[in-house]
Amino acid sequence: MQSLPPAGPVPASRRKYDTAFRAEAVRRVQDGQPAAAVGRSLGLSPSVLARWLAAARRPASALADQELAAENRRLRAALAVDEQECDILKKAMTIFSQPLLR
Repeated sequence: MQSLPPAGPVPASRRKYDTAFRAEAVRRVQDGQPAAAVGRSLGLSPSVLARWLAAARRPASALADQELAAENRRLRAALAVDEQECDILKKAMTIFSQPLLR
């Protein structure tokens, strides 16, 4: 029995683009070139270019808010670990400060 060929195109591995390339693509669209033409000339899918444009339109404060939220999560996790360590040390101090029974 023969296996059937794939139903659609096999997805290529995910390509990574550097920041300068992204900025140049966004700049071209913002300068008035059609997004479809920019995407074709750079070999980008329309959805990738649309995502980059949306990210460029987001105000810097929204990015700062996201960064602050991530930093808050990281600090809260570190604080929880420190509080656990402090509780363990308090219990150990209580145990070791008791007089020895002989």
